Amino acid sequence: MRRPGWFAVRAVLALVLALAALASPGPAGARPRQAQSPPPQAMVLVNADTGQVLLADNEHEALPPASTAKIVTALAAIERLPSDATITVSELAAAQPASRINMVAGHQWRFEDALASLMLASANDAAYAIAESAGGSLEGFAEAMNEMAARLGMEDSSFSDPAGFDDEASFAGGPRASAYDIAIATRNALSVPQLAQLAATRYLEFVDPAGASRSLTNHNKMLPGNSRAYEGATGFKTGFTEQAGHTLVATAERNGCSLIVVVLNTYDTYGWATQLLDQGFAMDCRGERSAPRLPEIAVWPYAQRVEDQRGFIALARGPNATSTTTTTALGSPDLAATVPPTTGETAGTPLDAQETAAASTDEDDDGGAGFVSGRNVAIAAVVSCVVLVMLRRRAVKRRRARRIAAQRARAARMRSGGLTVVDGRFRTGTRVGPPVESHVQVRRLDEN
Repeated sequence: MRRPGWFAVRAVLALVLALAALASPGPAGARPRQAQSPPPQAMVLVNADTGQVLLADNEHEALPPASTAKIVTALAAIERLPSDATITVSELAAAQPASRINMVAGHQWRFEDALASLMLASANDAAYAIAESAGGSLEGFAEAMNEMAARLGMEDSSFSDPAGFDDEASFAGGPRASAYDIAIATRNALSVPQLAQLAATRYLEFVDPAGASRSLTNHNKMLPGNSRAYEGATGFKTGFTEQAGHTLVATAERNGCSLIVVVLNTYDTYGWATQLLDQGFAMDCRGERSAPRLPEIAVWPYAQRVEDQRGFIALARGPNATSTTTTTALGSPDLAATVPPTTGETAGTPLDAQETAAASTDEDDDGGAGFVSGRNVAIAAVVSCVVLVMLRRRAVKRRRARRIAAQRARAARMRSGGLTVVDGRFRTGTRVGPPVESHVQVRRLDEN
């Protein structure tokens, strides 16, 4: 439901942005392009480096994001799949409508080629193939996307269809996302070199599994050399459906200042993105100090996951432990992961995210260099003692607090006349025990 006067607010904001753009010429002194459509249904401009929100309107309303949802699809896939993974194309994926890369059911694509098709050409068949390979099913991948979105701090949105479809044929009704949450996803994607590079790539060629040469052209017209080129543009993603309208996420950098703009549901997305970026750069990326900031970057790419896992396992086993196969996905108990194999193992083996690292069982003559070693037992004993002492202190503090609270409550009852008085001796601070002979009570005069 829209707030009262919402259209008027947007109209005033549109006028302010237009006047600001007229007053702030481009780097060459030319007047920037003006938006040729009504204000977007939602928009936000963010400093990509600090996360500070510079301009926003209706930024927390969950709307159909169209193909800008593929940014979240790419992030979830990057967390779950190694760069050298293969993507198996199902009949469902191959049957997806345009935009598409014309995948054939049964073919196995390189993950990097499928990801490039997703980001540059917005290929819907690639989106479905990646989702099914990374999540085991569309349901599993949707669960992974929503888990990741919550971890990244996206509070307004829900994700389901990996391609961003939102019609009757979409999976689970399609995603809903706010401009604010899409900005969070984009800021995290910019921190992943593979995704940032793909978003900035204008043209790419590769060979598909059938041996055919493929070429991809980025749909983003704001990239250098394209029809709506913007100086300093670095990506990021376009989108359109009948329900969502035109959507756009654009990023640009000038003079060490990096900006993200999200525009949802307006015909001239490029015009509005240009005006907002111009105004942001005119501000030198400085906004109100009290303005909200996006959450810290928290995406966990597969390669970093593996490095963190191995570091943890090495710390747990000790320096002389013999390596064994492990099954753990640190920091994300509901997110399956894979660990590159040791010698003789097959790459890309799925792991159970609920298990913890298994310690080596190899032992030497000194009592073993594995997890159950003398040193580790001593450390465990010391830690246990510290924990017990802390628990004991907490228990003592709780008992003392309860005793003090009881004393204060008793004193309050005495002052209010709620306790029996025996020979006038039952006073605050005395310990005379329970009354025996008298049942006299002290009451205030104004009580009945």
